[in-house]
Amino acid sequence: MPSRRDDKLSQQSHSSDDAGIMAAVAAQMQTSWEKKRKEKETRFLKDAREEVDKCITVRLEEYSAAVADINAAYDRFVLEYAHVEDHIHKLWLQLQQEQNKLLMLSEKKHKTIVANDREREKGQVKGMAVAKKAVEDFGKLTASLEEL
Repeated sequence: MPSRRDDKLSQQSHSSDDAGIMAAVAAQMQTSWEKKRKEKETRFLKDAREEVDKCITVRLEEYSAAVADINAAYDRFVLEYAHVEDHIHKLWLQLQQEQNKLLMLSEKKHKTIVANDREREKGQVKGMAVAKKAVEDFGKLTASLEEL
């Protein structure tokens, strides 16, 4: 019977060794699984961060392009506005020059009309004097003819 006992002891020892090995293998598998899980989480977080950074970079580039477009449009607007303002100013100056010409022409025309009116008036006075003299001469002539 000693051999049975030895066999039993050997089996118990063997089964306790098996349990220890199983526990060690399970712990190692648990550690390995946790390590893989952490690696996956780290890789996921790294990939997610890279994806977010890439999206942010793309959006920043789009934003910068939009800002550049807006600034370019504003610059074009300012230049066009300045050009239009210059053109309007030029037109106002031309209008002022034309008004000054018209004012000078109207003053010249007024002076000419006043001078012509004076000349006409002098001519009318001379004509009336001539007519008066003619009437007087005619009166004298008729009076002298009546005396005859």
